Amino acid sequence: MTSQPKYSLLEIERRWLAEERLLPDLASLPVRIITDKYLDSGRLRLRKIEGADAVQFKLCKKYGKCSEFSEPITNLYLTPEEYELLSVLPGRMLVRQRFTYLFQNVPFSINVIVGNAAPVIVEREFASEAEAGMCDPPPFCTEEVSGRAEYEAIMLAENV
Repeated sequence: MTSQPKYSLLEIERRWLAEERLLPDLASLPVRIITDKYLDSGRLRLRKIEGADAVQFKLCKKYGKCSEFSEPITNLYLTPEEYELLSVLPGRMLVRQRFTYLFQNVPFSINVIVGNAAPVIVEREFASEAEAGMCDPPPFCTEEVSGRAEYEAIMLAENV
């Protein structure tokens, strides 16, 4: 693994495709609306997270995978005004509903992309790669896509 950039944290996550007909009733699960704009010319992501009782704004830098499950990232929390200022920059948009599903008392995220025919992707974050390697996904998960670039959100985003 290469050295981790200063001020970054290591995001360790696994992702799987979901068999949609086997999913639980999503209407009964907690949900957040996540609007991402992947800015042109780099790996910056502008994010708006709308939850039941709060809205958050972030600017994220992703540095690229350093292993199948790990990637250094840096988040900067923004005010609504800062978010609006940056939102005019060119980029690709992705809007998704992120449902929280408990499996074996552990939270998994079920990501349903709004507005296009992208697959449903289930993900979970971990404290270590060892923990990630021992994870059993929910039964509605099929193929693991953790290390496959074509299933990264930036690749599923649409030009605007």
